Amino acid sequence: MKGEKTAIGIVIAVLLAIAIITVNSVDTVNAAFEANDTVTISINISQIAMVDINPSNLSYQGIGPGDVGDNNTEVIGNYSGIWVENIGSVNLTKMWFNTTSPSTMPFGTGNPNNYDAANMIVIYNDTTGNFSFVNRVEFPENDSMYITTTNAISASQTGQGYLFGRFRNASNEYFFEFEPYAVTNCSNGTLWISDTAKTITSTGDTDLTDNTALTVDQHPTLDFGITEVQVGDGPHYCVAIPGNCGYVMFHRWNADAPGAGTSYCSNTNGGYYINSTTSPIFPGQVEQAYVKVYVPLGTPYGPLKQGTLTVFVQE
Repeated sequence: MKGEKTAIGIVIAVLLAIAIITVNSVDTVNAAFEANDTVTISINISQIAMVDINPSNLSYQGIGPGDVGDNNTEVIGNYSGIWVENIGSVNLTKMWFNTTSPSTMPFGTGNPNNYDAANMIVIYNDTTGNFSFVNRVEFPENDSMYITTTNAISASQTGQGYLFGRFRNASNEYFFEFEPYAVTNCSNGTLWISDTAKTITSTGDTDLTDNTALTVDQHPTLDFGITEVQVGDGPHYCVAIPGNCGYVMFHRWNADAPGAGTSYCSNTNGGYYINSTTSPIFPGQVEQAYVKVYVPLGTPYGPLKQGTLTVFVQE
């Protein structure tokens, strides 16, 4: 019996030795096929300015003449503005806008399709303080009504370049008068504007003759008369009047509008560019521009003609 046990023990020992040798052999084989190396990755990004604007539509409902449309009346997503995302590769340090406007006087026509919705857009961001029109276009009226002006404005006078009209700011209206230096040429002249607004409950400033006379000088390269005004206690605007006297534009945040970049409209007061809260907007970063609509008094009911707000950025 003792011999058998010894033989069995020898057999078990041999089997264990074989198992150990087999395991070690497998490990040795596997280790022989392992290898690694490294690859260096280099990427050089080109300089590209790209921007993505969202949302692509803003729609306001439930507002009337003299009202302000904001996120409470924006019906797509209760949006308070637009988000500008830098999807390019360069820092963006300048941002400005352009809005469409009507081509002829819409007021008094009774047709909502004559009113451009984008002409009512105001914008600001949280470093600027005042909601401002991008390029509000106003048209001359043929009668100065009960407003005392330097020249008695009539249809014939308007045709000669003596203009009277209103800067419409929702429920506030500021009257203005323009007198050209030369008949039918509005690239030079004098501008007066109300000190206080006409509202639903107040006639405001009805005598423009005792207001500050603002000199309108011709743009150095364009057929426009240019000056700068502060409307009431609100923001400063650059005012541009074409030589043909067809309209009066009040603009801010628009570096492409007539007068932007000239000594007649300072960037500090007129504001060609909307200031970035991040300054600059880095690639992958998002900047918000807050948007409202100021609906003028005298706007007829129904859907207005759709307008367009265009955003420009630059490094």
